[in-house]
Amino acid sequence: MQRRRLGSALFSVGLFLLAFGVLFAHYSGFPEGERVDYFGWFPRGCMLGSERCVPWSTGGQLIAAAGSQLAIAGALFLWVANQRMTWARAGFAALLTWLEFVIIFGIVPSEWLNLSQGPLELTRQRIAFTVPSWLVLGNDVSISWAAVKDAISGGYNLGVLGAAMVFAFKIQDWGKPKAKAAIVEKTSLYGRPLTRGER
Repeated sequence: MQRRRLGSALFSVGLFLLAFGVLFAHYSGFPEGERVDYFGWFPRGCMLGSERCVPWSTGGQLIAAAGSQLAIAGALFLWVANQRMTWARAGFAALLTWLEFVIIFGIVPSEWLNLSQGPLELTRQRIAFTVPSWLVLGNDVSISWAAVKDAISGGYNLGVLGAAMVFAFKIQDWGKPKAKAAIVEKTSLYGRPLTRGER
């Protein structure tokens, strides 16, 4: 019963945040001077920075991403976890897994590229830092923002892939009874098993 309440709460809050985040990202993406009916109260322009800004629409995308994760977790608690596995339930679990992989391996990296190559301007023409010459035998080695962007993207993909593998391994034990600890028999100084009252 507690699992169902938790699943219902996560699923409901997740769907609300997902819908709100999509609306937020859509309407905050309009140009600042453009008139928008009904939803014109969403903030527009830069949320952080001025020259290379993080737009308010990114905030909406983050809210939607968090909502999608809560909704998927709630669906797992409601309809998959600790229940007898049937073909229908296995198919639904596979659908949830596919949705999760689309989000974490498709949508999130794509939006990161849109943000980094667009408003943040993390391009190869801009230099992030120069490696000290004594570390590279007196050569001039500069690292562009494009390399930093790709390093962040690669690190994210490797980290999420590792987390997915660990989760897939751990989820195999869901619903299985836990192994009971072996009872250790106490023995006397002479090697005989002790009974109650003996020392």
